[in-house]
Amino acid sequence: MRPLTHIVVHHSATDTTLGSGDPEGTALWAAIERNHQRHWAKTVPGYVCDYHFGVGPTGVVFAGQPLAMIAFNCGNARINAVSIAVCFLGNFQVARMPSAQYAAGVQLLRSLSTPHGIRLSRIILHREVPDERTGIPGFTACPGRWFPSAAMRTALQEHAGGGVSRAAMTR
Repeated sequence: MRPLTHIVVHHSATDTTLGSGDPEGTALWAAIERNHQRHWAKTVPGYVCDYHFGVGPTGVVFAGQPLAMIAFNCGNARINAVSIAVCFLGNFQVARMPSAQYAAGVQLLRSLSTPHGIRLSRIILHREVPDERTGIPGFTACPGRWFPSAAMRTALQEHAGGGVSRAAMTR
């Protein structure tokens, strides 16, 4: 198993439901996987998805890339090599997250960080990942301006007993 020291949080920057026919995001998640597989099929055999997990609007959690495999998710090979990628379905640049999705996301982040010993300060938003060339974060707006990062940080910090950095997951 590869070392896991970070979790990188994303949004899909899409409509969560593909219209009214996909309330849980199942079809959207399948489309994301197909797109990523098409992109990497020739160079990475068995590649599934750029994310290890997805969280749908009703709180359904989707499995993507196996944790033992790197997911090419954040534009920084060093961080990709040691991270778990979690994608919340939706465009939080323009919309707010449903409460069921938020609750499932907090639970998922807890269930991933605890057994792998990932500190809150290493649960980072995609926009906080430093650019591979310049080392400067902010080359993307992901996971969007309305992503509830402060609330998630507080919920995760309370679960961890408060002994962790407040620097992670800021807006």
